[in-house]
Amino acid sequence: MGTEFPEFDEGSFDEQVLRRPGLTVVDFWAEWCVPCKQMARLLRELAGELPAGVLVGKVDADRNQVLLERYGVRAIPSLLFFKDGALVEARTGVDRKQVLKKAIEAHA
Repeated sequence: MGTEFPEFDEGSFDEQVLRRPGLTVVDFWAEWCVPCKQMARLLRELAGELPAGVLVGKVDADRNQVLLERYGVRAIPSLLFFKDGALVEARTGVDRKQVLKKAIEAHA
């Protein structure tokens, strides 16, 4: 998957996502998930177009079951949007690039 985005896990999630000011977009993914690879490509393409201060990070769904249960993630890829530590939106599946960009900008 690469390391172009920070990886969050059960040990770092509260500090890196819930206590972070601004918008944090968390991509729940798994190595075996083909649509997750499509989502990763879209997020890489969008990285340079996002408003300043937006952080995109990833959670490996296979290794962080507690986070999946905590946020009700039942399918991947799932994007969870946290604004100043509060969950403000959850999206499942792969959207078109412009749809995804508008969703992120709406919360930035």
